[in-house]
Amino acid sequence: VLAQRHVDAIRASRRVEPLPDDDAAPAVVSRASPDPDRARFLTIIQHALTVAISLLTDRDRLRLECYYSQQLTLAETGRILREHEATVSRQLAKTRQRLRKEIERHLRDQHGLDDAQIGQCFASVADDPGPLDLGAMLRKNSVPDRSI
Repeated sequence: VLAQRHVDAIRASRRVEPLPDDDAAPAVVSRASPDPDRARFLTIIQHALTVAISLLTDRDRLRLECYYSQQLTLAETGRILREHEATVSRQLAKTRQRLRKEIERHLRDQHGLDDAQIGQCFASVADDPGPLDLGAMLRKNSVPDRSI
């Protein structure tokens, strides 16, 4: 118990760097000229992201908002949610995977894109997602989680 408390104290005192994106994005195709489909891809990705976020639980949205929108560390996010920082890290990774799968499903089902077009879509908006307010997307239609 003492050893674990010592480890917890060390973890709490250090600055935790943001997680790298676990989802390996398709290779970005560099182009000399601007992508003519960029505006369309940007619109459909933002819509798909809004839909995917709306399907998340309130707790997952809160976790995303704390970490990405408010830029809190894993330890700070964990303290707010009363979770260990390793749990926060695992849950964020799972949530990112769910978001990616839901966005890909939406692009396939609603917009008729195939895998290659989905890769182009992600690559097109990877460097500049445009005017995207993730905090507003996460707070939209959310009910406060009273379990914490």
